[in-house]
Amino acid sequence: MEAFETEVFPIFLRLEGRTVLVVGGGEIATRKVTDLLVAKARVKVVTKEASETITALVAEGKIELALHAFEPTDVDGAWFIISATNDSAVNGEVSKMAEARRIFICSVDDPEHASAYFGGIVRRPPFLISISSSGALPAMTRLLRQVIESVIPEDALIDDARELRASWKKNNVPMGARFPELVKLIAARAEKETPR
Repeated sequence: MEAFETEVFPIFLRLEGRTVLVVGGGEIATRKVTDLLVAKARVKVVTKEASETITALVAEGKIELALHAFEPTDVDGAWFIISATNDSAVNGEVSKMAEARRIFICSVDDPEHASAYFGGIVRRPPFLISISSSGALPAMTRLLRQVIESVIPEDALIDDARELRASWKKNNVPMGARFPELVKLIAARAEKETPR
C-alpha cells in the first residue's frame, strides 16, 4: 500500500506565533504563505526566487525570506514545514530533514514526501471545514469543497443559531434537547424563504 493511501488522523493546528517554514517561492507557495498569515503563523520562506507577493510581504515585515537553496539548518525552530517546489529531489531532501527532526511536513502535490496533507478548506465563520483525500484525489477534494460551500447556512441563520445557543445555556437546556430545536429553526427559516 502506498503511503498516501494509508489512514490519516484529521487535526487542526494552532499556529499563531509559531514558525512555519515554506520551501519554494512560486504561486503555490504564495497561496500557502497567505493561508499561514491568516492563521497568524510566523512564516519563513526559503527559495532561490520569490514571487512578487512574497517579496511585498517581506517588505511589509510580515514574513521572513531567505533567498538561497534549501539547507538543513533552515528547519531550525520550525513547528511545521510546507515544501512547495516542483522539484521532487528538493522535496525529498526537505522531507528527510523534517523526519529527522520530528517535524510534520506537507509536500504539495508530492504525497510520497509528506507526513501531513492539506485539505480543501471552507471558511465561513464560525465554521472551518477541511476535506482531504490524503493527497490521492486533489481535484475531487476541490469539487467536494465547492459542494459543501454551497450548502453552508447563510449569516442570518448562523446568527439565529448563536441566539438559540445563548438561550439554551441561560435556561440549562440539556444537550439531547438542543438538536431537535436547531432542526426546527432551520426548517422554519427554509419554509419562510421558499417562494410560493
